[in-house]
Amino acid sequence: MIKSSLFAVGFASIVASVASADMIAQWDFQTTTNGGTAILAAPATQKLFVANFGAGSLYLDGSNGSSNFFEPATGTTNTEINGFSGTTLNATGSMSTVTTGISALAIVGGAASVPAGTFGANGKAMVFKFSMSGFSNLAVSYAVQRTASGFTTQQWDYSSDGTNWSSAATITGIQASFAGGGTNVVTSLGVASGLDNAATAYMRVTFSGATSATGNNRVDNFQFNATALPAPGAVALIGLAGLVARRRR
Repeated sequence: MIKSSLFAVGFASIVASVASADMIAQWDFQTTTNGGTAILAAPATQKLFVANFGAGSLYLDGSNGSSNFFEPATGTTNTEINGFSGTTLNATGSMSTVTTGISALAIVGGAASVPAGTFGANGKAMVFKFSMSGFSNLAVSYAVQRTASGFTTQQWDYSSDGTNWSSAATITGIQASFAGGGTNVVTSLGVASGLDNAATAYMRVTFSGATSATGNNRVDNFQFNATALPAPGAVALIGLAGLVARRRR
């Protein structure tokens, strides 16, 4: 009985470790202690952001399937990216809770274009690149708000090669302020098994629906979490546990 109990405890520990969620990458656009990128205001806003925690990069420079977001040499006229104040929503662990100053990424409408009523950043996409090697069940969460003339839709897609993309989620109903929570924090964006154990993984966000040059979406505190796949030894022990259980019955 004691041996059986000890075996059951050990098996439960294995299952718990297999099922636990792990942080893949986080972007708070502020923390630099781990080599992450701290955002600057336009016209110096970066087009490449190294993850502030974990490992990964966010591209807005035309590489890795992203669009090259316009930023003027001086000033902010018609800029498509900028840095604004942020939020504490979805900031956990060691993520920064400073909300003042330049602490969140803004995707901005940009210059008016043809046909009339459309703006430069509509249809442009930013791309996250990271690794899912040894992990499954990717879940993404982040804080988001929009101005009245900002983007109404964020289309999320995923890829394991940066070329072929599949739909993950369409985000609409974005609220006008970080205050109040609610749908400002998107917590239900999952990728099922599409990126499980992918050596290189990509998540693309395409923005649409802006109706002015300064209309924007502000995003902050991205979290990419996943479930660690069991090591081969753990899989063998789980199989052994099932065999022992059948024999006992």
